[in-house]
Amino acid sequence: MKIGVTVYPHFVTKDKTLASILADVKIKNYDFVSIFPHTLGIIMNGSVVEKKLRTLETTLSGVGIDYIIRMPTSVNLRDHVYYTRHFRVARAVADVTIKLGAKVIVMQSGKSGRLDLEIEAIQQLADLVAPFGINIALENTFSVKDTLYVVENVDRENVGFALDVAHAFLSAQGNEEKLLEDVKLGTDKTIILMIHDNFGKIFPQVEPEDALAYGVGDLHLLPGEGKIPFDKVLRLFGDVPLLLKVKDPEKFSKVPTKQGLIEILTSM
Repeated sequence: MKIGVTVYPHFVTKDKTLASILADVKIKNYDFVSIFPHTLGIIMNGSVVEKKLRTLETTLSGVGIDYIIRMPTSVNLRDHVYYTRHFRVARAVADVTIKLGAKVIVMQSGKSGRLDLEIEAIQQLADLVAPFGINIALENTFSVKDTLYVVENVDRENVGFALDVAHAFLSAQGNEEKLLEDVKLGTDKTIILMIHDNFGKIFPQVEPEDALAYGVGDLHLLPGEGKIPFDKVLRLFGDVPLLLKVKDPEKFSKVPTKQGLIEILTSM
């Protein structure tokens, strides 16, 4: 089982370099990382900054860990007003992925706008990266059904589903049976399974600093700290790669080894 870890942009500080973070992940025996190249200054005004790209290449090759690429969450290919700007950034991310030799781009589907624009845009991106063996994985920001609808209508062999279990749990409002029903819908299309924990509550809406106290929202907890039945979810899949998503830097520093995480996931 391959397991990766998301390296969020705010983890990289003046005291903690990307190289040192990647080294820590590798020491814990994880197989790959998810990185956000655009936050490292590699894309500026929709264009690739080649000098900074080469610096990242050097860092990645020096550490020697596999990686997948994360599209900016601001990209909304349904936005007909600013579509050209969104697509230009998305195209630049695709170019970076090709040049870095990564094999997966994870992106979120747009929240509002013209669905036909998004489908056409993803088809263009998929056709661009297909010759390089790159897959595009669409993540469910909320509803599994909505994201699967986009995947199915894009209709490209190299476009699949990035199933975020925690988002699906929120969509199911903490109902375990509903969660498992939704997950089953996407099993065949899933090319990467994203894992983090929460309590399945979306109400009441509270201030970010109060969310944990209420147990509300997309908390990005370590598996086992919330209520998601990961053992039951994992039984629905074969050998699909897992991606751990923990946003809090302190929690990230305490992420267990790969084997430790496997034991947590399978012992619930």
